Amino acid sequence: ILCNMRSLNKKLVLAFLFIFMLGSFGFFVIDKATKSRIDNIGIIGQVPSFSLTNFDGSIITENQLDDKISIVSFIFTQCEGACPIMSENMSILQERFASSNDIQFLSITTDPDYDTLDVLNDYSSSYSNNNNWFFLSGDILDIIELSEKGFFLSAALLPAGHSTRLVLVDKESNIRKYYEGTIESNIFELQSDIVTLLNQG
Repeated sequence: ILCNMRSLNKKLVLAFLFIFMLGSFGFFVIDKATKSRIDNIGIIGQVPSFSLTNFDGSIITENQLDDKISIVSFIFTQCEGACPIMSENMSILQERFASSNDIQFLSITTDPDYDTLDVLNDYSSSYSNNNNWFFLSGDILDIIELSEKGFFLSAALLPAGHSTRLVLVDKESNIRKYYEGTIESNIFELQSDIVTLLNQG
């Protein structure tokens, strides 16, 4: 009986070690694959020249993107579908990276006729708790061009026809990646990629 128990215990130990090694190997493979995917974020294009007005009346141009990691969205304040979710997710990211001076957020309205600077100011107060988030307005034709030709995002039947993607832009104004702004897993992916760009300097 003792012999059988020793044999059984030995088998259990070996089985445990095998499962542990298999799990460790699986984690190693997943971790390496994830790092490889993140470390090789490609360049989609470069943000072109633009000039828009922030809710405080200041003029924001493409120069604002220099030496900053930027997350960009297209929204409008009367939107009751995707926009509040997108803005809430950007608010979460703003809070998570509150200690970094290298990150900023830009939300561009697709309904400039309604979204006056006062309206954008009120909207800003609902989501932003820092001065690194710009809520921008401008001529609707300029906004359409910036969306479609600048960020390669759809801008049909505005204001509601805007893209719900968030855009990651690096410190050299390169568009690096898109993320569905209403899906939690995409926001975690964006957060991870922001960390990668921060680590790259």
